[in-house]
Amino acid sequence: MAEVSGQKIAELFFDLRVNMSFWSKLHLEQVFSINGKGEEEKLTMQQFHFLLCIRDLGLDTVSKISNSLYLSKSSASLSIAKMEEKGFIQKQSPSKDDDGRKIYLRLTEKGESALKTTENSLMGITSGYFDSFAEEKKQALCHHLKAINQLILSGGTIK
Repeated sequence: MAEVSGQKIAELFFDLRVNMSFWSKLHLEQVFSINGKGEEEKLTMQQFHFLLCIRDLGLDTVSKISNSLYLSKSSASLSIAKMEEKGFIQKQSPSKDDDGRKIYLRLTEKGESALKTTENSLMGITSGYFDSFAEEKKQALCHHLKAINQLILSGGTIK
């Protein structure tokens, strides 16, 4: 078997990212509000990512979220203010022992509910798409996705 270069893997990984973007546009983006106006029950994709950062990654400050999503602090602050206004998140003051300039973020019940609704919609669309695959294709895809995730998370070593 011929040796595979890091360059080749990078090219294939980039192709996968581009293909996933197109697939997402065709199948998943219907779940999201385009601009956050007129569809109060739907989150925008950015709001969804903010809520995931808070809930799943424990990123609870503007700085942490802006760094994670590659946004300026001012852009993240504006989005957070809008999400607070809509009732998805709540700002909390720091404890007396903490830096008084920090403001911490937490999801509200409405934010948790909106996140769960969006996740359920995404899972419904995604699972419906993959359920149409032949069983052997589903098995192969599942196997390869698990292997890719394990490789990426482990830094290239499989246990």
